[in-house]
Amino acid sequence: MKRTFLNQEGESNKLWTVEISGISYTVTFGKVGAKARENTKQFADESSCTKEVEKLIQDKQRSGYKELSAGQAIPEKTASTYRSMDEELFWEVIASFNWKKTGDDDAVLKPALKKLVTMEVADIQQFAEILSEKLYQLDGLAYASNIGPDSYKDGRHFSVDYFLYVRCCVVANGKDYYEQVLNDPTEMPEEMDFEALLYLADEAYNQKMKTKDENLFTRLSYETYSNEKGWPA
Repeated sequence: MKRTFLNQEGESNKLWTVEISGISYTVTFGKVGAKARENTKQFADESSCTKEVEKLIQDKQRSGYKELSAGQAIPEKTASTYRSMDEELFWEVIASFNWKKTGDDDAVLKPALKKLVTMEVADIQQFAEILSEKLYQLDGLAYASNIGPDSYKDGRHFSVDYFLYVRCCVVANGKDYYEQVLNDPTEMPEEMDFEALLYLADEAYNQKMKTKDENLFTRLSYETYSNEKGWPA
């Protein structure tokens, strides 16, 4: 039985099909209306083949593909409604991180990067502004004192960079966790960080503009000690 999936998110309009035949499967893929490419893979047994196909389908669904029912006509792609970057959309981008790829930061961020690249430059800039504001809000003694063995303590070395990366981890784990930590500094993660989040907006901008190593600047600084109210004299 052939199963067909369609992705019409953002600028995409792509088909992906998969069909199992005994110990092998065949996938076809490409843009709607264009000549599809085809790949076939063979396995030692039907069980291994089925498991591989199920994994592929899950990956496609996480990437925005929706399954079409048997015989269903391919719907025309409707013009996407423009949404400017705001808090809600910011957290939607964060929620698209693929944590099943933990250990490969680029792979974790890939779905979010793809979303950002389809947006306007002004929206990528606003994403960077909102991220900086979130990190700025977590910049303070109360938060720095609750990150485990590397917590801030008078008279002991304190890594300002590591504290920044820990704050990134808070934001990367989504709106609910961020707000929980913001209201209760004792909920800060211990021995966990996610530095890669800092470079997401820059990478999206460079891909969008076909530039290299350009950096976006924001109104607020996320660097440690920037939030003076968070650090009593």
